[in-house]
Amino acid sequence: MSKCILQPIVKRMVLLLVTVSILLPAVSPVQASAPAVSDITQTVLPLAAGTKYETKAFIYESKINGPAVLVVGGVHGNEPAGSLAAEAIQKNVSVSLLKGTLIVVPRANNLALNRRVRTLPEITDINRAYPGRPDGNPAERIAFAISSLMKKYNVSMVIDLHEGRTFHYYDKTSVGQTVIHGFDDKSSLLALECVELINQQLPEKHRKFTFLSSPVEGSTAYYASTVLDIPAFTLETSVKQPLEDRVHQHVTITRFLLASEGLISEQ
Repeated sequence: MSKCILQPIVKRMVLLLVTVSILLPAVSPVQASAPAVSDITQTVLPLAAGTKYETKAFIYESKINGPAVLVVGGVHGNEPAGSLAAEAIQKNVSVSLLKGTLIVVPRANNLALNRRVRTLPEITDINRAYPGRPDGNPAERIAFAISSLMKKYNVSMVIDLHEGRTFHYYDKTSVGQTVIHGFDDKSSLLALECVELINQQLPEKHRKFTFLSSPVEGSTAYYASTVLDIPAFTLETSVKQPLEDRVHQHVTITRFLLASEGLISEQ
């Protein structure tokens, strides 16, 4: 074919391509959409039901399978920040739970919280009563109800929120500003990460967190670590700080641990 015939054909092809490129809408690259928040079902379960010691467990279950985590607050009535932080997490979870199950017991020792005392003589110490007994004293009954939740939902992590009387930095007999972790390697590594995260927000040396091992025998974290063999944490803020600071510290660390299990986003 001669050049004189080819040239008009090439010109028509170029014109056609230009026309098509003008008429067709621009196509942007496909972008991965953020995961949608799954539908959540909520169950409110009474613990020590029918007694004056009754309290509530709030159970949030996503339609997307995932691990289960238990958060407990208000075990000691003179440690309000843990209870308030647990309530804040519980109220926020309906828009933040991505998968799995979150169980929150924000007011484990309801009567003591109302009276602002560590516990009542008739109750004794819930945090020394695990695994508890269904027919025991009030502390044992509450501990038994909470440990039963751990087993029923096959929890993969337990977080118990407490407060110390002063700063561990000044007084080593106090656990204020510490993350007390269970006996497994995962707990110890996560405790280190928790401390690094929260300490970025705390410039004063005495307010910085440190991590301790070996939760006290009979406690929520001790039971979860030694009997269920799962990561467990007792978070301790110092009551020498403003209440809002203590609540914020509890919420920050707890959210980090929940994100480590994939229940919520890291943001």
